[in-house]
Amino acid sequence: MICTLKKKISILVFAGILFAVSGLALYLTFPSIMDSQIRKKLIVKEGSQSYKYWKDVPVPIYIHFYFFNITNEQEIWDFTNKPILEEMGPYTFRESREKVNITWNENGTVSYKQIRRWYYQPDRTNGSLDDIVTTLNVPMVAAALSGKQMNEDLVFFALEEIFSSLNCTWFIQKPVRELLFEGYDDKLMQIAKTFMHLPYDKFGWFYKRNGTDDGLITMFTGENDIETVDEIDSWNGENTVPAYDPPCNMINGSAGDMWPPKRTRQDKITLFVTDICRSLSFSYLADTEVKGIKAYRYWADNKELDNGKYDPNNKCFCSEGNCLPAGGLNVSSCKFDAPAVVSYPHFLFADSNYTQGVIGMRPNPQEHRMYLDIIPELGVPIGVAARMQINIIFEGVLNISQFENITQRIYFPVLWFSETAEPGDDIVSQLKLVLKTIPIIMNVFSFFMVSVGSFLVLSAFVLSILYALGKIKENPNILSSKPLKDSQENFIRKKGNSFLNVAIVSHKSFIQFQLFCVFRKRLSSYGLMCVQSLLLKYLHTSVL
Repeated sequence: MICTLKKKISILVFAGILFAVSGLALYLTFPSIMDSQIRKKLIVKEGSQSYKYWKDVPVPIYIHFYFFNITNEQEIWDFTNKPILEEMGPYTFRESREKVNITWNENGTVSYKQIRRWYYQPDRTNGSLDDIVTTLNVPMVAAALSGKQMNEDLVFFALEEIFSSLNCTWFIQKPVRELLFEGYDDKLMQIAKTFMHLPYDKFGWFYKRNGTDDGLITMFTGENDIETVDEIDSWNGENTVPAYDPPCNMINGSAGDMWPPKRTRQDKITLFVTDICRSLSFSYLADTEVKGIKAYRYWADNKELDNGKYDPNNKCFCSEGNCLPAGGLNVSSCKFDAPAVVSYPHFLFADSNYTQGVIGMRPNPQEHRMYLDIIPELGVPIGVAARMQINIIFEGVLNISQFENITQRIYFPVLWFSETAEPGDDIVSQLKLVLKTIPIIMNVFSFFMVSVGSFLVLSAFVLSILYALGKIKENPNILSSKPLKDSQENFIRKKGNSFLNVAIVSHKSFIQFQLFCVFRKRLSSYGLMCVQSLLLKYLHTSVL
């Protein structure tokens, strides 16, 4: 079979353009293909990888508790000084989350309950659960303020008598284990249970919370619209909460497991927090990197716990029109009418009204700020620091002798906690594969295809010039598809190595060549003839 040189050059040009265009197309379209696959994988549906991670959160979560110990109890009783507080802790627990009672709904939502369990981590704790803390007698203070709201003489009289008979004082000393999960017996609570509904028989900040759920949550799976993935549709069958006035009572945002992909620095990240019965909005703070993975850090800023000072629309967070200073949220309606106020730890970003009543607050944005580190391509968190402080309103009640001499309202810090999470090395490896390794491989492959295509086109161009200059002539013996004779191969090996080192392998009807060019000082005309012969023979046998 005879093939003309012009035809071979045309084939080279066609193949080169095909390779180059394919490589360029792959480079340009791969991001959209990758994005499409990510969107499919993020849909929460039974049997998928995202469902596995969603159902049983594989990321280690730790919650660190810090208590404020009162060091000058007698001075407070004598009204000679403000409360002086010292921080104790952290007392660290590992948290596990499991979704149960999962029900798939026809409208693209799923309903479930999430059970949380805590396991003590002594190796991550500063101190022990037997540490004694001098803290506020919360049941007594709560009872006095409830009586103040009722404003009935009979209630005042009854409370004063009960406080006296039980020898109640403002402060108590209890071990950390009882203040957290175990709870402690309180006679005042036992009396209160006889004439009013109380959910607990002991007092502890997380008493009977270990192994319980957050209520029935219904969220969107993203199957109908990926932009709604993990967004809460209802909580306990409602899309509003009774704790606040409209529109602050709306349930908005994610359940906290993920957000839609392709996040930007201009986006707001919204999260509904069941513990405070409201949504929190996080805005972009900075680019960051967690274990080698780039992320955007979103934070709950200094105006998030606002009560109308910065944004009049936030006045709906005020309780019965009584607005707290900026930086604190009244959660009494969310927590059984307890006189509780949540803030950032150490009153970070809060109005000076909060700090002027106590001594010992040392706010530090690096340690006390709340933030989420989100991988923008995926919309999943890779780092979390949820930090909140629990404070109790401590103020005078004129008709109760135990409280009548208190002249100033104090927002009394009791404890704060930091809930942190970072993925393990196995998950980080999977994320790096998706975010780094695969894109790099595809980019290298695209570059390789473009390079090969360019080389083929360039080779055709060089051959065309050589042909035009008469350096190459059409020779039936050279252009023939017949294999080279042994004598020809030996001839080329001996005479051609001034220009090339050539490896020739003969196999039936074709010869495969691997050419390694080693340029010398000059190119002999005889070497050029050998190169031309080899190149034409290689093109003929490999292309055709």
